[in-house]
Amino acid sequence: MTLLRIAWLFIVATPLLMAAQEHSMCEDRKLPANVVDAHGQQILGLTTDQFRAEYQGQLLKVKSSKFESAPQRIVLLVDTSRSVSFDPQQWELVKTVANDMVSAGPPQAELALATFSSTSEANVRFGLGRKAVQEAIRGLTAPPKIANTLAGETALYDAILQAAKMFGDSQLGDVVYAITDGLDNESKTTTGKVLLYLEQRNIRLFVSVIHNSRFIPMPGAGGGPQVVGKAARETGGYYAILETDKSAPLASTTAVQQLYALMASFYLVDIELPKDPDKPRELKLTVIDANGKKRKATTVLHSQNVFPCGAAK
Repeated sequence: MTLLRIAWLFIVATPLLMAAQEHSMCEDRKLPANVVDAHGQQILGLTTDQFRAEYQGQLLKVKSSKFESAPQRIVLLVDTSRSVSFDPQQWELVKTVANDMVSAGPPQAELALATFSSTSEANVRFGLGRKAVQEAIRGLTAPPKIANTLAGETALYDAILQAAKMFGDSQLGDVVYAITDGLDNESKTTTGKVLLYLEQRNIRLFVSVIHNSRFIPMPGAGGGPQVVGKAARETGGYYAILETDKSAPLASTTAVQQLYALMASFYLVDIELPKDPDKPRELKLTVIDANGKKRKATTVLHSQNVFPCGAAK
């Protein structure tokens, strides 16, 4: 074979090999997923053959699953709106929960801090350390009362979106952790758009929902504990409801400890798609028993959709 012919074959074959490699990468997807029981407790020790993946009516090949505690980043997002801060006891609980995250949350995580009411603010960016985050939390003050009313604007989902953008390029294990009452009456974006942004980048949302039975939301206030909790689960995250009138120390609160455990570690599930999806397509992950049936009282928390290759760029 002449050198000219060899060179010609190389020129022709190289783009085909690159295309095949890109196609293979687009079919191969690695998803962070947590598995919890009926009480939100993390389930450990699962093997690859215990995961089942369904996509467009067909079973997918689960190539592997590995339990990981990845180096990660967490944006702590604190609600400072009037509906949260009007009650001194509730406001102190918000700050206590935020401080607990710094002192007792996943120790390997790098932290940043953002706050929000009608607009959001990046108070402490990544790289400044936990002490800077702790000092910023200590300096948070409740907004002044306005004519003794609870009137005020809260843009929760706008703030979640802005907090997610603090990551820049996403990394495995990225988390937005919101401390809020879950109300929203001011966001310009929609919940659906925020969820798509998070899911495309495998950014999980966790929420501590501060609930005060004495507070009656103003007319037009959207959201609430169940709504924001459902949104968190759709990203592969989770939520806890914390009552204002409870006095138990946060470090010993089971619900908060469960959130920390789910943030810090997860199964990295490697699945093989039949082809690169043309648009966001629903993916369902379940855990099965020895008989191939869905394991009872078990939920797999993961992004609800898979996206076209490169959609997050």
